[in-house]
Amino acid sequence: MRMLAMIVVLGVLAAASPAAAQDDPLKAARDLYASAAYTEALAELARVESSAPTPTTVRDTGAYRTFCLVALGRSAEAQAAAEALIRKDPTLSIDQFPDASPRIAEMFTAVRRRVLPPLIKDEFRAARAASTGKAPDAESRLRNVRQLLDTAEKIGAWDETLADVRLVVDGFLELARSEATAARAAAAPEPASPPATVVSSSASSTEAGIVAPTAVFQPQPNVPPALLNLVRQLRRTGKIDILINENGTVDEVTVTEPVSPAYDKLIVATARTWRYKPALRDGVPIKFVSTVVINANQQ
Repeated sequence: MRMLAMIVVLGVLAAASPAAAQDDPLKAARDLYASAAYTEALAELARVESSAPTPTTVRDTGAYRTFCLVALGRSAEAQAAAEALIRKDPTLSIDQFPDASPRIAEMFTAVRRRVLPPLIKDEFRAARAASTGKAPDAESRLRNVRQLLDTAEKIGAWDETLADVRLVVDGFLELARSEATAARAAAAPEPASPPATVVSSSASSTEAGIVAPTAVFQPQPNVPPALLNLVRQLRRTGKIDILINENGTVDEVTVTEPVSPAYDKLIVATARTWRYKPALRDGVPIKFVSTVVINANQQ
């Protein structure tokens, strides 16, 4: 009877082992890595990879292969493995792997900083083509590029070219939202908006003795051509209020009628550089709020 019970227990354990391995196929490789058996861990990872693993297992296998290669001093191979990981999943964070040493994290960050900018530009070109072609996945592609841009900025893989890409991506997303709004409006028509006003400044005052400020330096914003084309498709007129101080410089800029977040940001930044002859009350300089109407079609 005792012998039968022992056989039953052994049978249960034997049946449980494959199930445990299936639940955690990388356990053996991780144990080997933890015991500094890096070459053996690489062999185990290759075995796991050959057994039709899930996408998550493929990712984790690639991560531990990178760890082993770093530990073995095979830097070039480790960087190539890390780059392959990043290209498959640009948002992958090494922080989710508790076995990653500071040296591994530093190497991984350096590879991400090198790989992300060109990868983002490639993804952006594909997303822009999808958007231009009205592909059904265009908006999701653009949002993915936006997420990659946020990641690049967070880890310090940033430059002015990516800033321009972000402006254009935001423009495309705003255009997509505008088109969706227009489609809903077509189903339930509303009264048409008045025609857009040309860029102008309104600073008149009915108060006696007030002389409005006069612009002496009022450059147009430097808008990337792709973003400008998108903004023009929106056919919106914007307005800003600018607070001009007694010295003729701009203290505050308030968007009262937005055009698009990316475009408005450029308008506000440019307006802060404008210079005026200050407004006067009885010949004395005063602060003054001036309203500027923005029409991208006139730029």
